[in-house]
Amino acid sequence: MPQQHPSELVICLDVWDPRRGGLEFYADELVTELAKAGSKIKLVCGECPAAKPVGDVELVVLHCRGPSFYRALDAKAGEGGIGAAIAFRHPGRTAKVFLPLGGLFQSSLDARRRAEPRFLRLWKAAGRRLSAKTRFYLARERAFFAAPCEDRLVLASSERVACDIREAFPRFAGRVEVTGLPVDEARFVPPKAQERERLRKEIPGIEDADPVLLWVGNEPRRKGLKAAIAVLRRFRSRKMNARLVLAGHGSERYHRKEPGLIGLGYTDLLPLYRAADLLIAPSLEDNLSFSVLEALACGLPVVTTRKNGASMYLEDERLGRVVDEPRDIHALDGAALALCHKGALSQELMERRRQSVRSCFKVGHFARMRSLLGLDRSGTMDA
Repeated sequence: MPQQHPSELVICLDVWDPRRGGLEFYADELVTELAKAGSKIKLVCGECPAAKPVGDVELVVLHCRGPSFYRALDAKAGEGGIGAAIAFRHPGRTAKVFLPLGGLFQSSLDARRRAEPRFLRLWKAAGRRLSAKTRFYLARERAFFAAPCEDRLVLASSERVACDIREAFPRFAGRVEVTGLPVDEARFVPPKAQERERLRKEIPGIEDADPVLLWVGNEPRRKGLKAAIAVLRRFRSRKMNARLVLAGHGSERYHRKEPGLIGLGYTDLLPLYRAADLLIAPSLEDNLSFSVLEALACGLPVVTTRKNGASMYLEDERLGRVVDEPRDIHALDGAALALCHKGALSQELMERRRQSVRSCFKVGHFARMRSLLGLDRSGTMDA
């Protein structure tokens, strides 16, 4: 396999646009932190609608997208222009490190199928099987895991993703490490009692609410919005003055659609974590819900499901509850009700929730990433 210059770290991502959030935002944070720590980085992408990261970063734009980007990437690797690389999507044979923050491509296809209405599943599945692009991406994923190279490394965001990899590719010769995702520990902190009261007065519609449930997501179906609304109805049927606050792209469409429903759209989540009584995350499929990590860092109780990789941080039922079946409204309602009491937001329990995600705190996370990547003090990756 061709090798990059010994002082250079090659990172490949098809589209460089941290404004899109999710994987792209994390990639930007990782590149920025590695550059700050002394690594010289070659960032290779197909398109770059956003500014490149700060620091010692060489930007290479191949001006192509989809399969064309990966074919161009392979051609450059064959010429020796790109060596052992860190890949965020569709790694192929030339990658040394793979960060499947969105999970395996095959797993994401399966998750999409399960989230589709039943009457569309067969038709949609047939379309995917016939798609040349889908077959191309699946082949790249298999090529990475089939290579007999013990130095290959997969950095999985959660144990859920790691289990998918072990099950799909039991003969993978490399290592799989679970890393979590980085939470800004300086920003996401538990509120003081007076801060919660102030925030509840500042957020429209929740001043007199009891309790305030929070749902966060850009994909209503996959993130279980229907189940969260069903829980709100049960709370209000008990004559509780409950509110369900929705945050995320498109959630404003649901504003006031029924009693107690508040849709804020895309907004700053920190005040919501610090003002709410509970985060409800009834995910149908979720490799690792970033909102769960941030909520716990703020001391907020959480209800989620086994389908969410973030459930690994909720072993103590006093800190949060995990429901086995995302569509089990009775279980979700019972779990939420059990955590909506004044004692759940005691300073002791809020601090324990924060400590449950300590391994994800940003400074420690990126220090571990440097260690897993084999970066020495000069920022060079081990050959």
